[in-house]
Amino acid sequence: MDRPVDTARPLDVLCADIVERYHAALHHSLPTIRDELAALCVPGASPALRNVRTVFSDLADLIEGHLAKEEHLLFPALEALAAAERTPGRRPASTFVTVLHPIRLMETEHARIEHALQHLRGLALEVSEPESLSTGWRRCLAELAWLERDLHEHHRAEDEVLFPLALDLERRLL
Repeated sequence: MDRPVDTARPLDVLCADIVERYHAALHHSLPTIRDELAALCVPGASPALRNVRTVFSDLADLIEGHLAKEEHLLFPALEALAAAERTPGRRPASTFVTVLHPIRLMETEHARIEHALQHLRGLALEVSEPESLSTGWRRCLAELAWLERDLHEHHRAEDEVLFPLALDLERRLL
């Protein structure tokens, strides 16, 4: 279920909310799903299941790298914009000339992650009996479905709310 993002809140509060609501959940769920897939891929596991594990591992690496860029590069720049808004006449301290470029990079990565999720979903459908009947696989499928829904919501919060607000604030300040 979508959780609405309060657009009236300051940019730094929105960043903190995204990290708390979405990033923290991903930091927890990605290793959990990795471990579950590793446990399912016992010797003799089907090639379909091994493919799911490999593609998920690549996807998890992509997501973890993406989260690190947001948390350590982009969000601090957005928080500096919010601080500059509270202190009129102060130019925001930032590593970037403009936040437009890192925002566009994050949007591009969101699209790559969404594409990888679609690919993973297709591979998961190839897993057949007896593996598809196991409790561990069904639990893993439920976690992958949750992951996909959460990532869609997360990307929507950033692409449709946070990033446009950040670009608007930057235009007003500079």
